[in-house]
Amino acid sequence: MAGSKQCPKCSSSMTEGYVIDRTHSGVTVGCWVEGAPQGSIWMGLKLAGKPNFEIVSWRCGRCGFLEHYATGGPNRYEAAQRKAVRVAMIVAAAVAALVAAVTGAIISGS
Repeated sequence: MAGSKQCPKCSSSMTEGYVIDRTHSGVTVGCWVEGAPQGSIWMGLKLAGKPNFEIVSWRCGRCGFLEHYATGGPNRYEAAQRKAVRVAMIVAAAVAALVAAVTGAIISGS
C-alpha cells in the first residue's frame, strides 16, 4: 500500500511499516492466514496448503493507532523460512551423528 494515510482516530499522518514474527530461526514479517489456527506438535501451527499473506501495517505518529492490511500477494519470506528450517534440521542431524560416533569411539576405546 503505497502513499500516505491519514489516521482515522486523530487525523494525523500515518507511517507504513510491518509487524515482525520472531521464530526459532530468526525474524520474519508477520502473516495473515485464513481460518482458525490448528496446533501442530512439530511446527506450532498447521499451515500446509493454507495461503498466507504478509501484513502491512500503518502507525499514527500522534496517537499510535495501528491499521493492518493483508497484502495482495503471498508471503515472500515463506520459501526462505522453509529453507532455513531444512538447513537447521540437516545441521542437527549431522551434529547428532557426530556425537554418536564420538560417543561410540569413546565407549569402544575404554
